[in-house]
Amino acid sequence: MKNQQLSEFNRNERPVFHLTPERGWMNDPNGFSRYGGQYHLFYQYYPDATCWGPTRWGHAVSEDLIKWERLPDAMIPDRDYDIGGCFSGTALTCEDGRHMLMYTGCCPDPEDRQDRGLQTQCIAFGDGTKYEKYRSNPVITADKLPQGGDSHEFRDPKIWQEQDGTYRAVIANHNADHGAQILLYRSADGLDWEFVKALADTGDKPGWMWECPDFFPLEDRDILMTGTMGEVHTICRIGKYDHEAETFREDCWQSMEQGFDFYAGQTVPADDGRRILIGWMQNPQTAQKRGIDFPINGQMSIPRELTLDGGRLLQKPVRELESYRTDGVTYRDVILEDGEEIRLDGIRGRTVDMELSLRLGEQEAEGTSSYEMFRMRFAADGEHYTEFTYEPQTSVVTMDRNCSGPGKTELTRVQTKTRDRKGRMDIRVLLDRLSAEIFINDGEQVMSAVIYTDRHAEDITFYVKGTAMMDIAKYRIKENK
Repeated sequence: MKNQQLSEFNRNERPVFHLTPERGWMNDPNGFSRYGGQYHLFYQYYPDATCWGPTRWGHAVSEDLIKWERLPDAMIPDRDYDIGGCFSGTALTCEDGRHMLMYTGCCPDPEDRQDRGLQTQCIAFGDGTKYEKYRSNPVITADKLPQGGDSHEFRDPKIWQEQDGTYRAVIANHNADHGAQILLYRSADGLDWEFVKALADTGDKPGWMWECPDFFPLEDRDILMTGTMGEVHTICRIGKYDHEAETFREDCWQSMEQGFDFYAGQTVPADDGRRILIGWMQNPQTAQKRGIDFPINGQMSIPRELTLDGGRLLQKPVRELESYRTDGVTYRDVILEDGEEIRLDGIRGRTVDMELSLRLGEQEAEGTSSYEMFRMRFAADGEHYTEFTYEPQTSVVTMDRNCSGPGKTELTRVQTKTRDRKGRMDIRVLLDRLSAEIFINDGEQVMSAVIYTDRHAEDITFYVKGTAMMDIAKYRIKENK
C-alpha cells in the first residue's frame, strides 16, 4: 500500500478509540503491563498482509488506555527457535528495572506429519523501547512437559513474581490423555524453569485446546481466564489459589463474551488498584473470512474494568473514556409505542458512547411487562444496519449483523439470556466505525461485533412491540490527535 493511500485510510476509516495496526494483520494482545509510568501493549502483528503470517510483536504505549502511540516492533521472528513466529506471551518488571517479556517461539518441525510448528518458551529484555532476546533461549522446552504433553500445542506463557521473589508461569498445553491443560512452572530467577503440575484441565469446560491463559487476583478471589479453541469462547474460572500448595480451587465459571468478537484477553493492574482487561476484538474462526478488501484486519477491544458481584465477573469500559466525550444529547421519559420506529434528533453517529435505560410504561403495574420486544438498529442507512433486540418475557437478547453489509462472515447472529429484571434493561453502546460493543446491565454481559458497514451509515433507531419508556444519553467520542 502506498503511503498516500495509508494516510487517507488513517484519516477517514480508522477507529477513533480502539487500537488498530498501522497496516496488515493484528491478533492477540501480548505483554499488557505498566512500565516506566505508561501502559505497554504488545500484540501479534503481521504487516505484510491482511491475513495471518509469521507474527512479530507490535508495540504501543498509552497514558490513559484510550490514546495509543505505536512504537517500533519489539520482536521479529529471526531466530531458529522462533522463525515461524513470535507467538503470544506476557511481561513484568524485573527487580533490576528491566522490562521482561516471556513469549512462545515457533519453528518448523520436520518430523511432524501434520506440518505443525514446534513451540517453546522464550525470554526478551528491554527498556520500554528496545528489546533483545535472551542469549540462552528457549528457556522451557519439550523435555519439561508432563507425560502426554504435545510440544506443538504448548504456548502463551503468563508470568508473575511471588512475594518471595521467585517466578511462576502458567502455559497452555494439549495433553493426549487429559485434553486441554494449564501447566504451572516455577523459577528462582526467571530463566531456569521447572515443571510443577497441571493447574487446571478441561473437565466439563469447552474447548479441545486452551490458549492465552491469564491468571490474576481480583478482590478476594483468583481468576483463571483462557481462550477455548473449538468453541471460540473466552472463559474465566473463579476460585482461590493457594500460593503455598500451588493449587487452584474453582468455585464457578462463566463466558466472558456473549457477542461475536472477543478473544485472547489479557489484564493489567492499574496504579489505582483496578484490574483492566483488553482483548482481540475478532473471532479466530472467522477473522480471515470477511469477504472484503480492507487495508487492516484486527483491532483491540475497549479496555474494561473488572469487578466481582455475587460471584459473577462484571466488565465496564474504562472510566478514562468519559473524558473523551463531547456533544452530549440527553432525553428523558421517551415513550416508545407499538410498531413505531423512531429516530431522535442528535442520536446518530459512528463514534458514539451511548447509555440507554429501558423500562415499563408508567401506567403499567409493577412486575408486569407492557412490551414483547425492544429493538435498536445502529450503523444504519436505507439499506444496512446492525440490530440488537431484547425480549423481556424470555430475557433473551440478540445481536444480528446479517444486514451490516460488506465484510460480514457466516457468523451473523448470536443470542444469550439475561437476568430477569421485569422489563427493565440498562445498556451502554460503544460504536467506533468498525465495531460495536454493548454492555448489558452494568456489565453483567457483553456483546461485541466487528462491522464493516460504510462509515456514512450513522442512523440509530428504536422500536417496540407494545409500550415502553426510555432514557438516553449519547455522546460523540473526540478523535485522538
